[in-house]
Amino acid sequence: MRKVLYLQWDCFGEEYICESLKKAGLGVEMYPLPYGKVSMRHDEAFENELKKHLACGEYEFVFSFNYFPAVALACHEADRKYVSWTYDSPFMYLYSKTIALKTNLAFVFDKATVDELWKKGIDTVHYLPMAAPVSYYDSLYSGSNIRKKYESEVSFVGSLYTEERQDQMKRLKGITQETAGFLEMLIGLQLQSYAMPIFEKFLNPAILADLQRVCPIPLEDDEMQTEGWMYGNYFLARKTTAIERTTILEAVSNEHQLKLYTPDPTPQYPNIDNRGPVDYCNEMPYVFKNSKINLNISLKSIYSGIPLRAFDIMGCKGFLISDFQADFGGLFIPDEDYVFYTTPEDLYGKIGYYLEHEEKREQIARNGYEKVKAEHTYDHRVAQILQML
Repeated sequence: MRKVLYLQWDCFGEEYICESLKKAGLGVEMYPLPYGKVSMRHDEAFENELKKHLACGEYEFVFSFNYFPAVALACHEADRKYVSWTYDSPFMYLYSKTIALKTNLAFVFDKATVDELWKKGIDTVHYLPMAAPVSYYDSLYSGSNIRKKYESEVSFVGSLYTEERQDQMKRLKGITQETAGFLEMLIGLQLQSYAMPIFEKFLNPAILADLQRVCPIPLEDDEMQTEGWMYGNYFLARKTTAIERTTILEAVSNEHQLKLYTPDPTPQYPNIDNRGPVDYCNEMPYVFKNSKINLNISLKSIYSGIPLRAFDIMGCKGFLISDFQADFGGLFIPDEDYVFYTTPEDLYGKIGYYLEHEEKREQIARNGYEKVKAEHTYDHRVAQILQML
């Protein structure tokens, strides 16, 4: 039997893709990835251990969620194909020069990121949207107790990026007033736009020099991304997302029942029913199944991609309202499979409309579910991956 060496770490979707690999006739061998314990950019000891392991077995390919340069280096030296599927954004390892190694087959959920890398001459990356384990979600039954626990008019599952560990802007204390004002202006402009992120484009050398003065970010020799990319995606995009999500959720909670599932405390928003975090596999599906409206408010560093949350909502037969993301356009039909908004005011109006029009809301939810079931499961994605090998 052909085998896949699956690199195991604390990620979403592991059990689902492993099941689909097995259904496709592949054996799956698990290999613990020491993510967080060694450098995934380059660690000689880890790479040597992986190469030794690869030499002891016949593997069709090595697979991981997200791309890791250290794995790519080991696979290249062992002459084994390394297949990765990146769903995080930002994810700086994608901009390692190792991504160009010909033993890579790197899939990315964000088409604009793929296009950006292709413009740099990297032809080992390919667009592959996320998926949903529809058969698993179909097996879950919401009894009366489950419905009572999770039912809501509006729900949102996700980080607010207001936690201490998430608020990178606190590391920028000491910047000049001019820099602070400029960054505030950029954040304000981005809040008004659902187009591509603008931060990297407008962070000029003088601003970057001041940011480096108070919070230096040294780039490694193998990195292709710029200082502007780092500050834009890890600092400004998260701050912008924090402002957008808290503003929207507070406004919605003032008009409708809203349940929030997040690790971030929200005592300053008394109308938000904050239920804390939910387990991805065992609780989150019930949220999506029993909420009349499920929101997707994308992280601002996602250029065009459809977040995993959106596929899971539709795969659970949930009704989805999302901010505008360009990649929806090639896969789903707005107002038929899902609904998108272009401004907060547009969102508030559509929430009110679809809460009042139950039949339309439920029809759109059914359409989105049928589209995901027919075209966007992990079985479909594994088939697409195998076609590329």
